[in-house]
Amino acid sequence: MLYSISQCLFAIVFLLPAATYCDNILFLQTTPSRSHHIWNKQIFNHLYDNGHNLTILTFEQEQSIPGKSFLYVPKFYARIMMDFAAEDNSESEMGPVGNIINMYSFYEKASRILMKEPAIQHLLHYPTNFKFDLIIHDFTMGQFLLGFIERFGNPPLVSISAFNSPSYTMYLADIPVRFTTMPNYASEFHQQMSFMERCWNHFYWYLEYYHRQFRFMSNEDRRAQELFGQNSTSVKELEKRSSIILVNSDFSMDYHQALPPNVIPVGGLHISRPENIPQNMAEFMDFPSKGVILLSLGSNVQCEGLGKDINQAILKTFSNLPEYNFIWKHGDPESLGPVPPNVLIQRWIPQRAILSDPRTKLLIGHGGLLGLQEATWYGVPVIGIPFFADQLQNVDKLVRGGVGVRLFLNELNEMSLKQALQEVMTNKSYLRNMIARSKLFRKQPQSPLDRAIFWIEKVLENKGLPYLASPAHDMPFYQLYGIDLICVTLLIVVFLNLLCKVLLSLVNKQS
Repeated sequence: MLYSISQCLFAIVFLLPAATYCDNILFLQTTPSRSHHIWNKQIFNHLYDNGHNLTILTFEQEQSIPGKSFLYVPKFYARIMMDFAAEDNSESEMGPVGNIINMYSFYEKASRILMKEPAIQHLLHYPTNFKFDLIIHDFTMGQFLLGFIERFGNPPLVSISAFNSPSYTMYLADIPVRFTTMPNYASEFHQQMSFMERCWNHFYWYLEYYHRQFRFMSNEDRRAQELFGQNSTSVKELEKRSSIILVNSDFSMDYHQALPPNVIPVGGLHISRPENIPQNMAEFMDFPSKGVILLSLGSNVQCEGLGKDINQAILKTFSNLPEYNFIWKHGDPESLGPVPPNVLIQRWIPQRAILSDPRTKLLIGHGGLLGLQEATWYGVPVIGIPFFADQLQNVDKLVRGGVGVRLFLNELNEMSLKQALQEVMTNKSYLRNMIARSKLFRKQPQSPLDRAIFWIEKVLENKGLPYLASPAHDMPFYQLYGIDLICVTLLIVVFLNLLCKVLLSLVNKQS
């Protein structure tokens, strides 16, 4: 009796609202980062505005409304970091090698926690005959969730990532990656590498290949089998079903890479979101000065966690530059003590809105991709303080492009920060180069968000886009790389050589 009542409630709450919408879309977010949620949110909000019904797995609490249902996983990032804190992560200081190892360790811990969440169990208990018209999956991580494709009747798959164009995008689409010209994300190499850099770059790519394809993805398969049954298709095969792959990259600031037609760059699609500057910030920015400088280390790096010495060094530097107004995103303002009048400390800031204001002259950031895209869009030079993942390479691109300078955390003190500030603020080449880059980024025939929505709805309309898929996915390894042709050619050469020898031997005997 209770089971039948719950089925009726499900039909009333979920199925009836869906009747007024075009399609049912399952949006599987996987990355517990507020910045990634902001990027993804522009997509699912736009799809909702276009009349589609969405069910969204999320790590940021949002209110469900008819046509947009959220499956919330609380405190997900905090629980992953608690898992990290319980271990000895000495490899975190090992440069690119530690960067790769820690990245997949993070992915592994996240999947291990996520698969046991009530939100996942809720999806698993949908009626067996329920079908989604489309699944959108953030392929940055959480590949075991691809088992929902078969669980919901094999709808088409759209894969997305706010993590630039992840190095493993090539496993979803047939992307030719030359390790001699494409630096691995964990490195700080340019595309024109020396001999030793190319050697190291090959090592980083193969190390990542081993960790993803043989360790992480094998564990994802086991998780998928536990949730969806022992006969579940391998997640390596499921990810290849992606009709399109939307990546957060743009030619104006990223490395050259040949992309197949189903990999679509939509870099910066989050920038169009509406934001307002709160009154207290607006009034602070009105104070007479040479300009506003914004310090924000994003959502995953907390200034209060940098230690008292670094925080005080930053505050003293700002105090000694009264000609500028500083807005500082800090989670614990009280710990800083007295603050000079040219410094405004805020727990949260509307970063895009502040960067869009012409009074903002500089961003001091952690090298997160979304913040750098916003700075580029609005022509604001950057001081980058990279910490982990792609941040090292992102900041390196800024330095090589002449649009910013880099400070490593172990170099950060009152003197080095002041020198970096004065270098960027007085040397106008940084501003000129960033304005030029901004023009390249902005001048597009279609906004990145409109481009993303166009292709997603094209997949919906056609129930997939198989004509964009590479035939290489269905070819065995030996055919794809012509190994069978090489072997046959060698056999023919060996056969002809032996035949010639036999004929010559016969001729010699007769003579």
